[in-house]
Amino acid sequence: MYAMGAIVNCPIKTDSDNRRLIASVKSQSPSRVIVIGSGPVGIRFTDELLNHCPDQEILLFGDEQCKPYNRVQLSALLAGEISRDDIDLPLPDTSKHANFTYIPGAITAIDRSHKTVSDATGNTYSYSKLILATGAKAHIPNIYGNERQGVFSFRSLKDTELLYARIFRSRHIVIVGGGLLGLEAAKGLLKFNTKVTVIQQGPRLMNRQLDDQAALLVEAEVKALGIDVITNSGVRSIQGFEHVEGVVTRDGLEISCDTLLFCAGITPNIELARRFRIKVNNGIVVNDSLQTSDEHIYAIGECCEHKDTTYGLVNPGYEQAAIAAAIIANSATTDSAQPNPKYQGSLSVSNLKVVGKKVCSLGEVTELASRPLQKEIRYFRSKTDLYRKLVIYRGKIIGAVSVGEWPEARRVQEAYQNKRTIRFWQRFRFQLTGSLWGNDDDIHNWPANTIVCQCNQVSCCQLKDASLAGCESLPDIQQCTKAGTVCGSCKPLIQQFLGVQSKSEKEQGARSLTTGALIALLIITAITLLPEAQVADSAMQPNWFESIWNDKFWKQTTGFSLLGMTIVGLLMSLRKRLSWTWMGNFSGWRVLHTIVGVMCCFTLILHSGFHLGDNLNQLLMVNFMAVLLVGAITSGVIGMGHKLSLTTATTSRKYVQWLHIIISWPLPALLAVHILSVYYF
Repeated sequence: MYAMGAIVNCPIKTDSDNRRLIASVKSQSPSRVIVIGSGPVGIRFTDELLNHCPDQEILLFGDEQCKPYNRVQLSALLAGEISRDDIDLPLPDTSKHANFTYIPGAITAIDRSHKTVSDATGNTYSYSKLILATGAKAHIPNIYGNERQGVFSFRSLKDTELLYARIFRSRHIVIVGGGLLGLEAAKGLLKFNTKVTVIQQGPRLMNRQLDDQAALLVEAEVKALGIDVITNSGVRSIQGFEHVEGVVTRDGLEISCDTLLFCAGITPNIELARRFRIKVNNGIVVNDSLQTSDEHIYAIGECCEHKDTTYGLVNPGYEQAAIAAAIIANSATTDSAQPNPKYQGSLSVSNLKVVGKKVCSLGEVTELASRPLQKEIRYFRSKTDLYRKLVIYRGKIIGAVSVGEWPEARRVQEAYQNKRTIRFWQRFRFQLTGSLWGNDDDIHNWPANTIVCQCNQVSCCQLKDASLAGCESLPDIQQCTKAGTVCGSCKPLIQQFLGVQSKSEKEQGARSLTTGALIALLIITAITLLPEAQVADSAMQPNWFESIWNDKFWKQTTGFSLLGMTIVGLLMSLRKRLSWTWMGNFSGWRVLHTIVGVMCCFTLILHSGFHLGDNLNQLLMVNFMAVLLVGAITSGVIGMGHKLSLTTATTSRKYVQWLHIIISWPLPALLAVHILSVYYF
């Protein structure tokens, strides 16, 4: 638990320092950029612009009298999981960027005709470009009694300070709002035996991001922490005279409490823009260059509205900040021939960790329209609470939601954004295993025209061309293709792509796999090249080998042994394809599969005596040997993969595994015909 001082400690410059600072920057500047808002998006814009133009003059204004901080981490701070210093947003280093200045103070006026802004004390600052990153404020519903003491919001560091102090004397806290912020606040307030109740107006928790099943899983996690949850309700009134004494829900339930916390969403901060006649709607309206109705003024983050959409998430704000910075940097460079990036909108994607549970949501997952070709496919494992759902319309993903780990989440996002067709076998595999692509979920296996960098529209094909041209590092790729130079969200994918130059990791049991492969290859070669065993001249003096391969009893024994080992070999495929974790470690099954393959090779010699047979028997024998041969090659490729480059190992492994599966398909049918012909006819 951190002390109160750990939260409220916000060292800033003294008033005299501020006066000297303001005096030094009040002079006119023809190229100055002013940023209003020192939250994560405002800081990200500043960093991005200084990356492009290290000597650019920037004034950054924050309306709180403390260091800039990350609002996203306030719930963790409230829970005592981190300290006050952990949420600080680092400001640019003035030793490297001498023309950067941070001023804690609110801007109250904009003079668009003279391109100046004024603060609360009347100081005026000129600008060439003005960036509005004013964020959003907590939405306070118009409920009777919301002015009473004991009513809080949760949006700022000051709110966190007040709530932190309140915990020590509160016995029951009611939280209005069952979204991410409300649930994280509930978790943070659950201490000192404080009872916490979450009231959600919607039919389920996080009703905009989760469907019924996913919400039930999250609700179970929340209740397991000791938090009460009420859904399909809301607060109608707040009881008490001066202090909160309780609430009355919309269905008439009276709940005694001493604290009420509103976490009922946010409202974009557009008052400054509206007052000075910048076009607003729900947010500050911007075009694809993130310019407002005034071409010298830009808006980014939660306060802006692009194509009738406002985003209440931080990642779209980061994308907007990077694109706006690139556009302004290009405009400042008169000889730049680089075309400006365009903001095409952001994916409505939520990758969250809710009360310790990973949650992903994108597109349409709730309140779906009725469409004739629309399908919902689900994968659910109750033992692990792993849940995934895809909404597919005309073969394309239009929505997805998951609770728990989902390794394919990034590629699902790409398929959603680029309207990739999901084939029927991929849907079937998803229902069985929860995976659309299986082992193919690697950027090297993505379609060539897949867009990796959305900001600069760089495809997989362009990355491959750049790699072939000699680009072997992230800076090389960035310089050649411009991928990852704007928002940077695609850098992990580019780094994964660049892994083609590195070695593959050594598989568990690699030595056993390689040894088994060599033995199997030697035996298959012997079966192919050695002459067929001959029957002895005298039936009274058969050799030991003939007494096995030419004896009816041993013929049946070796034949049914081959059948049994074939079935055991198939179990590994079930362990992999159906993700049956109860069967144990997959690498152990893979080694067992190789051992069974070697035993099949020995047993096949004892069963056939090097005879290939005739007609269907010959076809069965050839198919069996082909399965064993390709299986041995597959085992060798996996066992020796760590000695190959990643791209060679991945590609060769993929193709030999699929070849092994394909040539195995006729084997069960041929075995059935063989057994039927022997015992029936």
